[in-house]
Amino acid sequence: MLPIHDLGVKKGWSVAYGMKHMPKPKELLKFGERWRPFRTVASWYMWRAFERAGYKVTNKIRPRPVRRKKQRAPRKTKRK
Repeated sequence: MLPIHDLGVKKGWSVAYGMKHMPKPKELLKFGERWRPFRTVASWYMWRAFERAGYKVTNKIRPRPVRRKKQRAPRKTKRK
């Protein structure tokens, strides 16, 4: 079992893989497939990575920025 919404697991993943941002739940789930059937053990190791890094390091890890879709300009209709 891999708790994809767990903050400690997400930050631990970021520490273990040297990322500046936390993974999205879908990204962590997809990445976690390579650890099958040892995902519970992998989550434990991510928690340990989070704890060992300390709060000074892990407080710098932020959620990924949200990408906003561009709004389309309204279509111009032809007048007859």
